[in-house]
Amino acid sequence: MSVMKDSALQLESRFSLAPNSLGYCGQKSAVVKFKKCISFNKCDGVREELSNFIVLYPYLKTLSRIIGKPFWSYPVIESYWLGNNELKKTKQKDYLLLLNYFSKQGVPDFLINELKVKKPKKFIPNHLFHVLFIGVGKASGAVPFNLESINNCMIRWGKVVKLSKKEAVINLNSLKKKGKSAYILAKIKTSVPFNSKFTSGLKVGDAVAAHWNLVIKILTPLEEKNLEFWSAKVCQLFS
Repeated sequence: MSVMKDSALQLESRFSLAPNSLGYCGQKSAVVKFKKCISFNKCDGVREELSNFIVLYPYLKTLSRIIGKPFWSYPVIESYWLGNNELKKTKQKDYLLLLNYFSKQGVPDFLINELKVKKPKKFIPNHLFHVLFIGVGKASGAVPFNLESINNCMIRWGKVVKLSKKEAVINLNSLKKKGKSAYILAKIKTSVPFNSKFTSGLKVGDAVAAHWNLVIKILTPLEEKNLEFWSAKVCQLFS
């Protein structure tokens, strides 16, 4: 396996580990594979595990078609979790492509029928779009669709302001409701556990990403910029 593919699967493993460990998506067998991939760059079986994710896999397949690269490639995985310029290639008609992949993956028919009627102002096939527009937990029934679940599931990011042995205090960019259906970004100081094996060298001042109450990555300046840009773009759909 090439270095690029390993880098892509490591990125994927970081973002999928927490919800998979909680039993929200994918199979139990993925946990060990994700941890090995993150810590030791041993990513055997990770690609195959992705096909067991009820919503992630359809998004990766959709983005693969849009971008013209395999679903396990870095540009595809990065565009879903963090956002990048590849998302600008998306057309409104690609929304129907996603729904088609949802159907093949076993997303309930009632939800697909709802989504055929409920069309987005603009289709942005990344994680936060799914969390807000499709609705976290609606495809799998794993969690209720409420603000707590939304903030746990979205990729929140911010600067570390304090560290202990097991937790980081972070000014996390999170979501707050504005009116009945609008969302705005707001910084909320939050204490989040971290695993030093996954975030080696973590220090105060680092920009990090958190997912399902776990610090999952120290962000590069470009990754932080992309997360901010695309999160704001998605929130605009609900303003």
